[in-house]
Amino acid sequence: MTWHFDHLAFNTAEGDALQQAFQALLGLQAGRRPPFPFPGRWLYQDGQALVHVIEQPTFAETALSHIAFRTEEDAAVVLQRVQASGLPHQVAQVPQDGTWQIFVRIPGGLVLELDAPAGADLHPGYRYEADGGAPD
Repeated sequence: MTWHFDHLAFNTAEGDALQQAFQALLGLQAGRRPPFPFPGRWLYQDGQALVHVIEQPTFAETALSHIAFRTEEDAAVVLQRVQASGLPHQVAQVPQDGTWQIFVRIPGGLVLELDAPAGADLHPGYRYEADGGAPD
């Protein structure tokens, strides 16, 4: 199974300020974002959304939400590996995209988002909420 870095995601109440910092420092530009039911923005370089910004006024400080990796392996195979690990996880699906997202909390509390193409129906255990964002 081959993995590729996909993006970093940040929780913030200051989406515009965070976007401006990434634009000034790295030259990232805002672009297309799926219709998640919560505010945010995706920042791109060369067609790749490298930074996802999840905006909520309740976030006290900007913090790393998760690190995402992607594979071309079927999502059901990825999920089997995650389940075998015994680590806590949640499954979601990107709106209008179909990509499965498997959020895994690894030791130390960091969350990894493992993105894989839809093959089988995995029955998401997590549904995006209007006031939510990515699973914890």
